[in-house]
Amino acid sequence: MDRACDEAFMAEAVALAESGVGSTCPNPSVGAVVVRGASIVGRGRTGPAGTAHAEVRALRAAGPRARGATMYVTLEPCAHHGRTPPCVEAILAAGIRRVVVGLRDPAPNVAGRGIRWLRRHGVEVTCGVGRAGCLRAHEFYLHHVRTGRPFVTVKLATSLDGRIATETGESKWITGAAARRHAHRERARHHAVCVGVGTVLADDPALTVRHVRGVDPIPVVLDGRLRTADRPHLAVLRPGTLVFHGPKAARARRRTLRGLGAVPLEVPRGAFGLDLDAVLDVLGSLEVRSLLVEGGGEVAGGFVRTGRVDRLLLYRAPVLLGEGRAAVAGWAASTVDGAPRFVRTKAVELGDDLLEVLRPAGRKRPPGRGAGDARGGRPR
Repeated sequence: MDRACDEAFMAEAVALAESGVGSTCPNPSVGAVVVRGASIVGRGRTGPAGTAHAEVRALRAAGPRARGATMYVTLEPCAHHGRTPPCVEAILAAGIRRVVVGLRDPAPNVAGRGIRWLRRHGVEVTCGVGRAGCLRAHEFYLHHVRTGRPFVTVKLATSLDGRIATETGESKWITGAAARRHAHRERARHHAVCVGVGTVLADDPALTVRHVRGVDPIPVVLDGRLRTADRPHLAVLRPGTLVFHGPKAARARRRTLRGLGAVPLEVPRGAFGLDLDAVLDVLGSLEVRSLLVEGGGEVAGGFVRTGRVDRLLLYRAPVLLGEGRAAVAGWAASTVDGAPRFVRTKAVELGDDLLEVLRPAGRKRPPGRGAGDARGGRPR
């Protein structure tokens, strides 16, 4: 089959992979299609952790038509036992003749083993087809494998003059319905969502996915003194919520949170309240692949000032608030030349609002192009 056909079928697999981002964590959302002749006879996408992977789902859909066929898969098939058996065994058992792989998996427990296994058993393997799309689809996963930390997206919904609330704190709603739906779609794509204690106490957010269908991310609260423990009925204090605090947080408050099912996690103090590097290291060790930072201004300011932003989503509404609350607060650049700079990669109109997608200037896009000092991997 020629390169153009390979690219077209891989694009189908990429679309499947992208449709599942956020719903398969901590596994990457892989897409796979089985092609016989010039027709797709099976499609599959990774399911929730512990269920069948994309390759197995595609093979099940293809049934006996998989024998002698070609499989297109966005990420190298696994060759190790985890929650599920190795995908390479299913591929061999189905009689697949050729496998086209978008990306080699840099995780230490994969790292080319799946490709070598297939080739040793007589399967033709082609690598690197549709690489750009596969990098995009697996950006969160690859970043985590490369750095040991989650990919960080900072989301800001602001007025034209960069305010996230009025001077009195009113913020509902600066942006319109279309922008809010898009923001919830992004929330569903991320493994965890982070806010500061100020936002929790002022707004009592549930941090769940609404307006669109999707899996709720893990709530993460930055609360140096565990003030949230004094208000146990807060919507965010539920089983599985991660609450980061400083060394001086009262032990009684820690016990209160544990009793609610939340998980208090101590990290050192830092220049912006809590040590954000320590927070990201802990999240990475818990296999949190991606983190959406939603507020408030000082939390966003901490991530920006410390250079811990991998992507910035800026939703701007056509309204002026004047002396309101700054979207990025808690610090000030001393010079224009020394201020953090971003490159606009995309701009989309959402109703009356404008979404700008930005990346840190000077950083390769997307990250995760190689194994680097790979840590972690697919838990399977």
